[in-house]
Amino acid sequence: MAYPISKIIFWPILWTFIKKIEGIDNLPNKPFIIAANHQSYIDGIILMFLVAWYKDKQLCFFTTNEKFTGPLWDPLFEHFGAIRVNGSLKKGLRAIRQGKCLGIFPEGGRTPDGKVQPLEHTGLGALALLTKAPIVPVGIQTYKFWNRHELMPNFKKNIVIKIGKPMKFTAKPTKKTIRETIKTIWSEVKKLA
Repeated sequence: MAYPISKIIFWPILWTFIKKIEGIDNLPNKPFIIAANHQSYIDGIILMFLVAWYKDKQLCFFTTNEKFTGPLWDPLFEHFGAIRVNGSLKKGLRAIRQGKCLGIFPEGGRTPDGKVQPLEHTGLGALALLTKAPIVPVGIQTYKFWNRHELMPNFKKNIVIKIGKPMKFTAKPTKKTIRETIKTIWSEVKKLA
């Protein structure tokens, strides 16, 4: 059972701020990779608990190394299965083989203006081709709820999550196929965001 105590406590609280979830039936039963836009501090947490609640699976997010600092963050990120960007390809492959799901924000950081940003990372394309796991595009609308310019959430604003149909990629990984794969995935994410 993924995060048994955490999801029972936190998902009902988060749910009160979620206006709509579209496409929940698009989440596969086997391990998958979520590719989502990144608008808010809370995006990863929402998606982790959504997957834990509806699929009873752990969703491990990739995070930058500077977020693994301090006595509070280290154990918290460890508990939730966050994967450091350094060495992440091997760790991502291992997580999928262990039956876990992966979450990636290919933009890198949170959007400064609520708009989908240009891609910073293409590791998602490599993971899609190496794991052959279904890629689930997700558009998450949390910018007005809690963006990078605000210290606290705006509890008057609601959250919308749109989950697209899973995508499968079977090409041999090359520079060209990795670029084509990430472009195709990102096109779907932008439609949902």
